[in-house]
Amino acid sequence: MKFLTTFTAIALTATTAFAQDLSREEIRRAPVPGSDSMEVVVSKLSVAPGATIPMHTHPGDEHAVVITAAKAQAPNGQVIEFPVGATLYFPEGQVHGGLTNIGDAPMVAITTHVVRIGEPLTQMAN
Repeated sequence: MKFLTTFTAIALTATTAFAQDLSREEIRRAPVPGSDSMEVVVSKLSVAPGATIPMHTHPGDEHAVVITAAKAQAPNGQVIEFPVGATLYFPEGQVHGGLTNIGDAPMVAITTHVVRIGEPLTQMAN
């Protein structure tokens, strides 16, 4: 469980508004069946070496799967390695982020958000 808690800090969700070194390529967006207010957004997130993911939240739940091995540094200096296939979950409103990619290659994950329609996908945390 500690792995998932630490991994939660990586916040493998971002928008291009975060920084040029973070990119989110939307793969698919579709309504949640039976809901007039929720949609599913599937994206590919890439975090360049040296980039830091800002602290943020989402207007719904996020699920992610790491598709490239990654090494990141937490704000407290702890170095964390993330294997391919690692999964994570961020419930609506949970603040996450803050890790810096200290590897030699981009950190890449596929993210799936189940969020309210019409709201910004990502909101910066204070």
